[in-house]
Amino acid sequence: MTNVSSSEAPTKAAAVANEFLKLGDAENIAIDPMKLQKLVYYAHAWYLAHNDNPLFDDDVEAWPWGPVIRSIYDHFQGFGRDPIKGKKATILRKTGNEEVNFSFEAPELDNQDLKDFIKLVWDSHKDFTGIQLSNATHMPNEPWTIVKDQYGDLDKKPPIDNEIIKFVFKSKLVTAQ
Repeated sequence: MTNVSSSEAPTKAAAVANEFLKLGDAENIAIDPMKLQKLVYYAHAWYLAHNDNPLFDDDVEAWPWGPVIRSIYDHFQGFGRDPIKGKKATILRKTGNEEVNFSFEAPELDNQDLKDFIKLVWDSHKDFTGIQLSNATHMPNEPWTIVKDQYGDLDKKPPIDNEIIKFVFKSKLVTAQ
C-alpha cells in the first residue's frame, strides 16, 4: 500500500523508515521489520510531543503487537523476523499531467533539522530490539494500551489518534524535566 496524497506534515513515513535503515547500515546495526515499525512510531510520537504536529500523515494503527504504520508494514513484511537488507520503502508520486504519469520513488529526508531529529530518536532507541520496543508500547498509559483498553481486542486494527499520542508523549517531556 502506498500513500499518494499530498501532505502538510513535513515528511512521509517511508522517508523516516529509509532514514532509520540508512542509520542502521552506517552503524552496522540490524533492523528487522518490528524494530523499524517501532522506531518510526517513536519518531512520530516524539515529533508530536515537541512540535504539536504529526511527522507524517500515515495513520498509526493499534495491532496486537503494538503500534503499526500499515504502509511500512506492507513494504517490509516479507522479511519476517530477519534484518531488512537491500530494500527501501517507496511511495507513489504523480510525475506529470497525464493519468498514467506516476512512478515509485524511495523518499529521503531532505531537511537537516528532520535528519537531526531522527538521529536523536535513533541514538536513544537503537540498542533495543524490536521486541523490547514493542513491549514498551504495551506499558500502562501508553497510547497503544489506551486504545486496546477502549476496544478490548484489536482485530480491526483501529487507528491511534494523534491527540492521544501527543498527550502521552508531552506528559513524558514534562516528567523528564
